[in-house]
Amino acid sequence: MRKLIASNLISIDGYFEGVNRDLSGFKFDTGIYGSMVTLFDRTDTILIGKTTYEFFVAYWPGKSKSDDPAADFMNQYDKLVFSSSLTEAPWGKWKPATIINKHIEGEVKKLKEQAGKDMIIFGSGDIVSALSKADLIDEYRFIVNPVILGAGKQQFYHDNKLPLKLKAATVLPSGLVVLDYERDRS
Repeated sequence: MRKLIASNLISIDGYFEGVNRDLSGFKFDTGIYGSMVTLFDRTDTILIGKTTYEFFVAYWPGKSKSDDPAADFMNQYDKLVFSSSLTEAPWGKWKPATIINKHIEGEVKKLKEQAGKDMIIFGSGDIVSALSKADLIDEYRFIVNPVILGAGKQQFYHDNKLPLKLKAATVLPSGLVVLDYERDRS
């Protein structure tokens, strides 16, 4: 069975974006690519919501590996966009993303049962929260930024308790901390 991994930037106080979707408080460190490669090797499908799609499609399709080491992964791998309002999801010169507009939890259950590598969710807070609430996420990667935002959108907004086991912790020179957890179902 395929695993589902959620990977997101997060502030010390638990926000994955500031007020009005402001991301300016977050640092990005190219050292993150070392740990991202392990995820890229394990996955073949990217899951995102409409807002993240709109953010990503404005950046990634015009990038090459020489511009950004993650460009090949972001452009060449299958992308699924969860949206009830989009009717198409072009990706520049690359294969368009597939739109899924119904029953997110049921669709993800079906995807997990299909053959293939693992799947990864970037951004997409509402989707991560819904899939977390349904206990469909197998691993969580939190890229903790050394910032307290004080307000914004929290990563999770449900009251389910989901025990996690720490798999790895990586501290980058910039102060970012990458925390890799797996769902503890014991």
